[in-house]
Amino acid sequence: MSSHYEKLSHRLALMEARACEINRKFLALSVNPQVCIEQAIMNYRVSNATVALMKEVIRCSARYDENEVLQPLVRYMKKHIPEEAGHDEWFLDDLTVLGVSREEVKAKLPNSNISSLIGSQYYWINHVHPVAFMGYLFCSETHHPTVEYVEKLIANSGLPAEGFSSLMHHAKLDVHHKEDIINVLNGLPLTEDLLKIVEMSAFQTYRYIALVMEDVCKTAPIVQKAIA
Repeated sequence: MSSHYEKLSHRLALMEARACEINRKFLALSVNPQVCIEQAIMNYRVSNATVALMKEVIRCSARYDENEVLQPLVRYMKKHIPEEAGHDEWFLDDLTVLGVSREEVKAKLPNSNISSLIGSQYYWINHVHPVAFMGYLFCSETHHPTVEYVEKLIANSGLPAEGFSSLMHHAKLDVHHKEDIINVLNGLPLTEDLLKIVEMSAFQTYRYIALVMEDVCKTAPIVQKAIA
């Protein structure tokens, strides 16, 4: 019998492939330093919201009678919150190295796809079921950057390696987080209806991650073709 993780991986293969394709485009464009800086700003935005989303899972779970799905879900959120706390500050430190001040980052309004990526999770958690957040984690933390990937960004961009410290840290740390998330997901006694909620949340997360990365790619300079 397939695990929950295996089922989601199979059902969402096309969405994952689309996100990977756009990521390959981003990697090719990372020779433009501004593209890497924009990705760091995007990473800050996502990281800045992660702990708040997990707290929302805990808060909304309290509306339900305690059960064998929500108990381990809340237990994992309480474990994972300290693991993620302060990571947004790491990205701000990196951006300072890359020449963008904290004030500049915080003053810059997030675009609609970032707000939709995060805001949609508030809807799923509050108005559908808190377990939906596992779909978000399935996308965002089980497909983490590798050390080789980060090294390629550094080499391509020519930016200081210190400006990629947070991304490199996640490349090393999220190997363990990925294992934890897969184990928690597979251990939840999900009905087919609850698994469908996780799937739809993951589907929407993949969609917005792809759109956000497209926005990042658009910051690359437009190369004008010579007129023959």
